[in-house]
Amino acid sequence: METCSVRWRSSGGRGEFEFVPAETLADRNIHVLFEPLGITIPAEVFGVRAQGKPRLRKLDSNNRQKLHLPQFVMAVARLPEPAREDLTHAVTFPLENKSFVMDSMEFDVIDDDGIDVTLSPLRVTIRNSDFLIELRDRLEAIAKDVAGIADIAAHHPDLAAAILAHSDAINAGVNDALIRRTADAVIALQQEIFGSTNVGSVTVLEKAAELPETEEEEATGKEGRLLTRIHVYKERDRNIVKLAKKDFKAKNGGKLVCICCGLDPVEVYGPDGERAIEAHHSTPIEQLQPDSITRISDLDMLCATCHRVVHSRRPCLTVEEVRALMAPIAATA
Repeated sequence: METCSVRWRSSGGRGEFEFVPAETLADRNIHVLFEPLGITIPAEVFGVRAQGKPRLRKLDSNNRQKLHLPQFVMAVARLPEPAREDLTHAVTFPLENKSFVMDSMEFDVIDDDGIDVTLSPLRVTIRNSDFLIELRDRLEAIAKDVAGIADIAAHHPDLAAAILAHSDAINAGVNDALIRRTADAVIALQQEIFGSTNVGSVTVLEKAAELPETEEEEATGKEGRLLTRIHVYKERDRNIVKLAKKDFKAKNGGKLVCICCGLDPVEVYGPDGERAIEAHHSTPIEQLQPDSITRISDLDMLCATCHRVVHSRRPCLTVEEVRALMAPIAATA
């Protein structure tokens, strides 16, 4: 299946959006298939060649009730609204409305008859960071919330009503700023109840609240407790950890070693030493998307000691930061 991407680019003022490959969306009206939600919506955006450059344009450029393509997809996915200008050149998490710029949004090209093209959102990256959001995971989480709305309403009726209002705005099948406003209402209520996160799934947050507390939560404030809990329990998912260790060994000559300190526990302790290697979710807690599927590429292999050091601060130390801590000691050894 063909893919294309929509990219932000500076234009000396408010940013523009280009599409790649250049011929993909040219002279096409764009429709967006939100498959997990079971709906296709005309984006009311089309592709042009402006002075030979591939650019996206709104059909009604002066109508503020119509969202540009990236803003439209982010609103449906219940994510904060990206800015059109990169004013700060810095990103902080959790993301907030107009505090960041979208770098690139990728799509599958589902159908193209030369006049109309239908796109299905795949993922979005954030400028000035390596943050990547899997949009399909996000949309599936939203669909799961709608399907389980009765359970959410039993605990948080206002939040359930906001989720349904957002769903109704989407199901109207029109690109309208109401989708953005209802998304913002859900985000605000989630933050009030669960703390400030970019989580898409209320269902996941409810389940996280029921999980036993972890030792790592002692170092976090109220707003980070649920994310820390989810982060830790993802690292304890035996199935994904087993697959990640198997994949690591296949790529490293059959050895399972700590990527921080280089410890090969089998050399030290024999075959049982492999149990000293643990899987660490490499995504920083503030950027964690608990409603997204954990993939083996998301897990780093650390010895138990390095893993504890990584978790000794919030946000977690990175592998590079732990290596830097060890560098002076290694230099004197």
